[in-house]
Amino acid sequence: MWTMTAMTIKSITKYCSDILHSDKCKNLPFHNFAHTQEVVDNVFLISNAIGIRPKEADLIAIAACFHDTGFSETYEGHEEVSKRLAAQYLSKTNCSQNKIERVLSCIDATKMPQNPTDIYAKILCDADLFHLGTTNYMYRNMLLRKEWELFCDNVMTDGEWQLLNIKFLEEHRFKTTYGKEVLEKGKQENLIKLKQLIRIK
Repeated sequence: MWTMTAMTIKSITKYCSDILHSDKCKNLPFHNFAHTQEVVDNVFLISNAIGIRPKEADLIAIAACFHDTGFSETYEGHEEVSKRLAAQYLSKTNCSQNKIERVLSCIDATKMPQNPTDIYAKILCDADLFHLGTTNYMYRNMLLRKEWELFCDNVMTDGEWQLLNIKFLEEHRFKTTYGKEVLEKGKQENLIKLKQLIRIK
């Protein structure tokens, strides 16, 4: 039976770090290695807060390491590439097929709109969008806007961008109890700030 070890996680982190520091990924303002590091940290924070066992949290963290590696090949539909890279790597270890499928399910759930089917995927989804409920939301949002302009040729006016993000925040729902009880409050505060920017009362 394959069990998680600190060495395994370290080697996975190194492998994903190399991919995310590649030419296609290192210039992404938002979806870069720093974001992946934050998502991994958020996975452990949320998992600890809601009582997920460390070995299970480790598996979600592995999914977090891989979840944006697909940007190394494509922007649109990068999740499918991330899943392929994860499956290829994990199959070379002694990871069970059940654990591999769990990792892939977590990665798949981060597609927009998020659709997690179990607590593991729910944790990764909230870890991925953790910034929606934090005070650095505006800064992170600025980086995403820059990324869309540079890599998707998606240029919007300030008003268009703010309206898009107001709609996104209004429709978004955190998946875990931590997200609903802790992050939701910050998200609502950020929504108010966005509405104030375009004077929506």
